[in-house]
Formats: sequence, structure tokens, C-alpha cells
Amino acid sequence: AESGMPTMVSVSDDSGPRSQKIVAVPQVSGAVLRRTDFPDNVAVIDFRKAQEAGITATIAGADSPSPTNADVAASIVGSKVALSTETINDGTSAVAAPAAVEPERWAVSPGGAALWKAVPETRLTSSETVRQVDAILESVWKKADVEPTDQASPEELLRRVYLDLAGRTPGVSEVRSFLNDTSPDRYEALVNRLLNSHDHASHLATVWRSFLIPDGVDLTAFGGIEAFDRWLAERFESHDSYDQVVRSLLLADGRLSRSGPLLFYSAARLDPDRLAAKTARVFLGMRLECAQCHDHPFEPWKQTDFWGYAAFFARISRPQGTLENVSTVMRVSDVDRGEVMLPETKNVVAPKFLNSKESLEEVEGANRREQLTNWMLAPDNPYFARATANRVWGQMFGRGIVDPIDDFGVQNSPVSQELLDVLAGSFLQSGFNLQELFRTVALSRAYRLSSGAQTIDEDRPAVFAQMNIKTLTAEQVYDCISVATMLGNTEGGPTGLFDLVRYGNSSREAFLQQFRTPAGQPTVYLGGIPQALTLMNGQLIENATGLSSSGLLKSLEAPFFSNEQRLEVLYLATLSRPPRANEWELLRDYVPENATGNELQEALADVLWALLNSAEFTMNH
Repeated sequence: AESGMPTMVSVSDDSGPRSQKIVAVPQVSGAVLRRTDFPDNVAVIDFRKAQEAGITATIAGADSPSPTNADVAASIVGSKVALSTETINDGTSAVAAPAAVEPERWAVSPGGAALWKAVPETRLTSSETVRQVDAILESVWKKADVEPTDQASPEELLRRVYLDLAGRTPGVSEVRSFLNDTSPDRYEALVNRLLNSHDHASHLATVWRSFLIPDGVDLTAFGGIEAFDRWLAERFESHDSYDQVVRSLLLADGRLSRSGPLLFYSAARLDPDRLAAKTARVFLGMRLECAQCHDHPFEPWKQTDFWGYAAFFARISRPQGTLENVSTVMRVSDVDRGEVMLPETKNVVAPKFLNSKESLEEVEGANRREQLTNWMLAPDNPYFARATANRVWGQMFGRGIVDPIDDFGVQNSPVSQELLDVLAGSFLQSGFNLQELFRTVALSRAYRLSSGAQTIDEDRPAVFAQMNIKTLTAEQVYDCISVATMLGNTEGGPTGLFDLVRYGNSSREAFLQQFRTPAGQPTVYLGGIPQALTLMNGQLIENATGLSSSGLLKSLEAPFFSNEQRLEVLYLATLSRPPRANEWELLRDYVPENATGNELQEALADVLWALLNSAEFTMNH
């Protein structure tokens, strides 16, 4: 394995090898694993030190293991044990037995999320929760032996929080207003304004739709995805609790032509297995589809677990047999018939909750979807609040406390189980208030750290001691260009912020079709030549930098601006900061103070084009 850890353990006795066990090793460095995954009270002993201390240790690759090593080797398979990363001269590595200690309060079960219990109750205020989050991460950093980066500059933090909460960069007046504000709580006040803005609701709707309805699903016959985005945005803007939003989605009924939440069912073609896989990922953080055809190869989920969960969606009205396409005249409604069977068998699988050993007993007057929804949103459900907290954290940091964010399991232990549970407990206490969850994350010390550092340390971003650099989505790129260059925006919405036109915008939709990149990790750039050409030569950039069409360039024609002020405005509009000293040297040469007329306008247009095509503009750092 790339981590340098053993991938196979041989269990032997005096008669020779009895069995070999494969050890699943995550593909990260041994140092990161030791720092982040193993409790402090688990012994990590190299072979030479073990001999000196009189402790028997298993040697990976040794020719003649002693009989007493069998118990030690077996413990590797049956429990969580620290593996030493020290390498002996002959190339072998030491594996020590775990110390006999009481399990920690926050210790992760060897069975992974499948054995998680209900989220621990919390009675913390909002400010106390933020302080608790900070304290937990301080402990994580100390354990990982990493020093966090410095705090982000006001300009860096301003741009970041706008992109994460509103899906766009701030306008020039918004930048200046924040930087000129001397109040000690200016950042907290900004977070509150953004969370109550229309742009936050519509941006959050786009983000949530992106994993509820994947790209490539053609919903044109149902009015397109805009109706789904509008429905979500209205729910978020009305401050409905998140459990209410999820309940409305899962229990939606009516003709598919009504669109809105029913588009979720249209995209899944009403298939119980598709609905099961999608809802488990989004709302429970589980990739159950790996158990669809056979028992999960790495997790404790059985094939019957997947189909028992899918059975909750088996009684939605639909034609018999395979359904390749859905029609607008079809209905989503609950009926009293419909079952699922194990693939290639006639074995009917009864509905069963994921953490239950018993099949569901049918409750009179309650359909299966309703029973599943009640279980999912119950306060003692071990997954829903954690999955939501992890998803919000992942949106803000570019990686989850459990990463990937939709894959809770044995292979993906949390960076800190305590951190995940504190956030989930606070989310429960707030009555599933999504805004409060975003506020907690945004106000944490970790979120305010810089993405830059004097020295490179790959461990820092992994434990949130340094902010990850995230790529902008296609929607964010368009909206940032639109705000920066004043294309089709009006300033002065109900919160004093920009109000973007995100729906019914044909120019925006055309750009998204060209620029949209494959789905993936937000910290990995997956665009290519088509996206680069769209930015360099596309119609949007032409309108944004054209002398006759750019609202920004037209505004700079005012005679009271000096050329230095004009250049500063271009930087504030695009990068949310003034030029640096080395940039001023280049700018003054390219746009001298005595430049006027067409010469000045063309030079400013060139600078604007370069800024819009810079890596800094298309990244969230």
C-alpha cells in the first residue's frame, strides 16, 4: 500500500501458517493515520523497543513467528490497533498489541457507522457550541502535531464567506463597506446578513439539487430543473426546518407534471433501488448501493439490508416491470401493493430499518414512505443529523469530517467523532435549523484560517488546520462574473445585498451547459479545454469585458476617477482585494496615469479580461 503499512497478516502456530488475513489500509501516510485515527492510549511500539521492553510483537515478513504472536496478529483483524511506521533495517515493520484500556467516549466502533448510537444530547448555546468546536479542533491539531495557519486576512475571509454562503463574490461597495467597518462584530454581522439573503437560499438550493438530481438527467419534459431549484429556494428562504424540507420531499405526491419536489422521483424513474441508494447517500451518509447485488465487501451491510431499505419505496404507484422512462401523466402516490425481491430470485424482502434486526411491522394508517421518513427524522436516528452536519462542514471546508461526505463506514473514520457529534447534537437541539448549523461552522476558528502558509504540510488541510482551496462550480463562475462586471444585476435588495437573477436567465443556462464540469471533489479541478476556452473567448466574457457592454467598464468612464482608482476597482470587483505591491508595478506600466480615451478603455478591458481568467478568480481560497 502507498501508506507503507502491511496489507496482509499471517496467523500462525508451531505447525505453520494457519490463515492469512487481508488488512484494509487507507491510502494516506502512516503518520496521518497514527495522528488522526488512533487514540492516544493505544500503544505504538517498534520491534527493537518491544524486545528491550520484553513485549512480544508480530513482525510482518519474519520467517519464524513465535506461537504467541498469533494472538497479536489476530487482534489486528478483530479490533482497531496502531501499526508502527518505523521500518527496521531488514525491511520489516513492527505491529504491537493494543493496550488494555477502557474505550474512549468518542471512540469509533469497529463496525463503523453501522453500529453508531443516537447522537449525544447537548445543551450548549450557539456561542458555546462554537467554542466547543474550537476546543475539539485544538485537541485534534495537538494530537496530529500540526500548527494551524494564521488567520485569513479580512479580504480573504470576506471573499470566502460570500462564495460559500451566497455562491458569489461581493460587489465593490460590499467589499468597501466591510473593510471600512471598524465594529468588533463586523464578521458575525456579515454572516447573519448573508444567511438571511435571497442569494443564500438560491445558492443553497443549487448545491442541494446537485446531489439530489445528478447532472445528465433529462427533465425537460417536466419543466427542467428550475422548478426544483425554485421549490428548494422557497423552502430555505422561508426558514423551514431541514427535517420539514426533507419530509416534504420524501412524502411528495401528485402528478409528475407538477414538478417541484416530484422531480426527485422523476429523476429516479420511481425505482425503489434508485430511490434507496440516493436517499441513503444524501440523508444518511451511506453508500448502500454496494450491497445491492451482494453483501457489501468492506462494510457490515448485507444485501438484505439494502433491499429491506428499498422496500420502503416499493409501494409507489407505477406500471409493472422495468420502467425506462417516466411520463408527465404518471402519479406519485402510495398504494397497498408492491414488493422488492433479491436480484435473480423470487425471495421477497420485507421493509427493515438500517439499524434494526427485525423486519418492519406494518402500522395501520401509515404507508411505508411515511414510516421510513418518521424513522429517518427521529431524534434518536444515528445517521440523519450526523450526515447533515458532515455535509454542511464539507460544503464549507471542501472536505468532510468524514470524507467522502456520503460514505460513513469502516474505511472512512471521522477526523474527530467528537466534533461530528457536537455539531450533530447542536443541529438537533436547534430543531434542525440549517442556518444555525452554517452559522456555527462559519464562526469557527478553523473556517477563518488562511489557505496559505509559509511551509507545506500535507497534514494541515486534512485536520482543518489550513483552509482547503476549492474550485468554483459553473454556477458560481457565472454569478461571480455577473456581479463583478455588473451584468444584469440590481443592487439594493431587501438585505442591502445584490439580488442575482438565477432563475429564468437564458444567458446563465447557456453558460452552464458549456462550462459545467464532471462532478467530483470540490478541491480537485476537473475542468478542461472546453471550460478554459469558454472563459477566454465565450460570449459571457466578451460581454463582460466589451467596451460597449461591460457595466463595470462603463462605470469607470466617470471623470472623477484616477487611473489608479480605476485599477483598484477592477481588483476589488474580481478578487475582492486591492492590488499588491508587485502587481502595482506591472499595472502602472501597462495603464499609465496619463492614459486616456480608447487607449485607457482598451487597457482596462485587457486587465479585466486577465483578472477574470486568473486562477485566483476561479478558486475559492
